[in-house]
Amino acid sequence: MLIAIAAFFATVFGSQLSISPRVRRSLPALPAFLLIGWWSPAFGVDTPQLEALLDEVRTDTRMPGLRAAMRFPDGRIVTAAVGFADRDAEIPLDDHVGMPGGSTGKTFVAALTMLLVEDEVLSLDDPVSDWLGDTEWYHRLPNADDIRVRHLLSHTSGIRDYPGTARFKWAMVRRVLRDGSAYFEPEELIRFVLDKRPLFPAGEGFRYSDAGYLVLGRVIERASGRAYYDLLQERILDPLELTEVRPQDRSVLSGITPGYMGGASNLKKDGRMKFDPRSEWTGGGLVTNPTMLVEFYAALAEGRVVSQESLGAMMSGGWQNPRTPEWQYGYGMFVIERGAAIDHGGLWPGYRTHVTHNLHSGVTIAVQTNRDGRVNLLELIDQIRGLVLESDVPAESESSMSCTESRGPS
Repeated sequence: MLIAIAAFFATVFGSQLSISPRVRRSLPALPAFLLIGWWSPAFGVDTPQLEALLDEVRTDTRMPGLRAAMRFPDGRIVTAAVGFADRDAEIPLDDHVGMPGGSTGKTFVAALTMLLVEDEVLSLDDPVSDWLGDTEWYHRLPNADDIRVRHLLSHTSGIRDYPGTARFKWAMVRRVLRDGSAYFEPEELIRFVLDKRPLFPAGEGFRYSDAGYLVLGRVIERASGRAYYDLLQERILDPLELTEVRPQDRSVLSGITPGYMGGASNLKKDGRMKFDPRSEWTGGGLVTNPTMLVEFYAALAEGRVVSQESLGAMMSGGWQNPRTPEWQYGYGMFVIERGAAIDHGGLWPGYRTHVTHNLHSGVTIAVQTNRDGRVNLLELIDQIRGLVLESDVPAESESSMSCTESRGPS
């Protein structure tokens, strides 16, 4: 049993519950997808082409199931799904069944925060202590007196993260052994990063922190007087008709695929997971699928979620590391090549997700698999981009494109 749990931690918590800066630096520096903002709008990609590519990748990487959605500027969406939703039962994967989207949910959190800023309920420059200073734990956070709302949004607060801490790992082991599944309230996870030295002064560095987004969730609820999931439903999910996005607000999530970790299903016979999905909350906390993600990201980029001014703030916020000028983390999104594209990845035990929107071309791509571990979804997005190039870019332009494609260390 302990060996299995150790393997679980090695798989899940060897990296952040999203694409961390360390992993991102090891991936291609700039997928060619981000360089195609000027091609013909005649987009000729269809489902059979996309399905064939996904099936080839799935076979090569031994994924149980793999799916993707492409949304074009005219609103047309091309989807494909290959492999199995449930490998043991041989149930085929489709476009609609849910999977936990991991940290892709942070973009929803950030967008909702910006709506509260537009409503003048919150300000980006509000000291977080104004909202949470009366709690027994807040002033034990590093930089507690200096953290502003914008710092939580952009992972620049100087707060550490909890997944890699020994105390969290042992708490997980104890709860899994005792209860079969480990559930944590947001404050319990925040407590794993209390009484620590700050990583850097607030606003003067970047460190990805799920704990910081849990603090942000408490700010949203305190400022609005509403439960986060209720407000998200009212302000974003219902207006955009994102009917297949659901909160991870219960131990057993209905209508989802099993996820696979080290070849084994993450679902117990009673439908629970070792890490209770309620725990993620505003660190992600949403069941979704690629179609819903491309619809949301396109709506965000087109000014149908927040104002263009707010979107500009989301893209320009954060701290720019001079050593990685090709990307920075804004508010709830990675910003690529100073605004050429926005994206986010997500990892939940047994699942991987990635979504990206090219602001020049207006094309959005999302991919998702029910397997975690070493899965390079950015490379897959680049391959999907290649389908568009083959269909729509003249030969001489495609040749020029391949010459400018930049690759980082593998």
